[in-house]
Amino acid sequence: MSASREKKKRQELLANGTADPRAAREAEQRSATRKANILYGSLAAVFVVVAIFLVVFNSGIIERNKTALTIDGEKYTVAQAAYYYQNAYQSFLNSQEGYLYTALGMLDTSKPLSQQSFSEEQTWAEHFKESAVENMRFIHAAKTAAQADGMTLESEELEAFDSAVAARKSEASANGYTYKSYLRAMFGANMTPSVYEACLKDQLLATKYASAHYDSLSYTDQEILDYYEENKNSYDLVDCAYVTVSGGVPAKTDDEGNTVEATDEEKAAAMAQAKETAEAILAEYEAGGNLERLAEQYDATYTAEEEMTYRSGTIGDWLFDESRRAGDTEVLEDASSYYVAVFNSRQRDETLDYSVRHILVTAANLELGEGEEATEELLTAKAQEILDSWDGTEEGFASLAKEYSQDGGSNTNGGLYEDVAKNRMVAAFQNWCYESGRKPGDTGIVYNSGTGAHIMYFVGYGSTQYWHYACESAMRSEAYSQWQTDLMESATAELDESGMRSIG
Repeated sequence: MSASREKKKRQELLANGTADPRAAREAEQRSATRKANILYGSLAAVFVVVAIFLVVFNSGIIERNKTALTIDGEKYTVAQAAYYYQNAYQSFLNSQEGYLYTALGMLDTSKPLSQQSFSEEQTWAEHFKESAVENMRFIHAAKTAAQADGMTLESEELEAFDSAVAARKSEASANGYTYKSYLRAMFGANMTPSVYEACLKDQLLATKYASAHYDSLSYTDQEILDYYEENKNSYDLVDCAYVTVSGGVPAKTDDEGNTVEATDEEKAAAMAQAKETAEAILAEYEAGGNLERLAEQYDATYTAEEEMTYRSGTIGDWLFDESRRAGDTEVLEDASSYYVAVFNSRQRDETLDYSVRHILVTAANLELGEGEEATEELLTAKAQEILDSWDGTEEGFASLAKEYSQDGGSNTNGGLYEDVAKNRMVAAFQNWCYESGRKPGDTGIVYNSGTGAHIMYFVGYGSTQYWHYACESAMRSEAYSQWQTDLMESATAELDESGMRSIG
């Protein structure tokens, strides 16, 4: 059939309403092709969406941006909450309490915290989450208040920020990490440098605001004296002596070596004997006997303290009773002993503060060979060498401190610590400063196993007595603690359980 006849035939069929079979097949084929293209295109689009989702999911973007809690309308993400969670955890581990818990096996850092009980109601993970939320409430409230007051981070705080970031980067490099991967190792997979640094800046601003409030707290001498009068036991010292006579029953064992529990009759008899001994010692002491020799004679324990601080219990409560007068004596009883107590005097702790310069000598000052340790002998020898180079002036000592001292808290200002109150420094350091006859310009070397060798230069005593300093410090601490609690409680937190489950 010719092309013209084929065309004419199709036109006739269309005119009669009849579909051309060939055209119909071609139309069906074109339609099927279009449907296939649409289907494959749709599937490809789905695969692209799934691939994008997997990339985003594996990157942690979804998880880290999930809301963990909202404080006064401001949302905080899982990544932000993880920062405070890890801070709470690490702060606990670095505390004395944390050391004891881990040493005693009450917290196993090698096991998930969610599988260990902190209390009957909480796991350790829940405990640190609670601590994190409380800290976040305080940081949020303090940061908000600081911003309302126009307070910003200035050069001092920004230097602290830069130092903290630099320290993290240095730690990362030393441990074979990039900065980003190290933060994830420290704070969890959701942490990023931007989140870490933003949280750090929030903390610094909140800390600046809190420090400004603490520094603003001040009290008059009369207010401090009134506080002392209400809390004398905490700030007074007692000169006393006492003998302890044990009322315990000597340990006994059976034929197999097992400990035999004393009977009630035996316990009562032992206490009665202890009372009789104590009364005999007191009678002989009041007749002119020497208490220490009497204690030795009766196989008892003698204790003498010229500056006893208050401690609750039979002895402490009697010695610090307001009715006590010089020369008072008495036989006292507790659950397992009798005491012969002698009260001599009571006074406020009027120890003065002091100012001192020092040069801390550590292993960093030594040229040690491989495997060689910085012993006390080596450190004190190096300290003596430095002191021998001193020109005899305070200015010269300050210059040596700037050159040699490893104490970052004082080496930039010539090793100077001013107005140091009692109990602020390690024992060897403090004892040297309070040694009888100490005068301005004195020098010496003391050693402390935890710090190193200290080259000392005594500047002089101040005028603030310890009781005054301690009372004022306690008043400020109590007021600040209440302010901190009130500020934290002023911020309302709403937890997102799904987000909080992602932390820790």
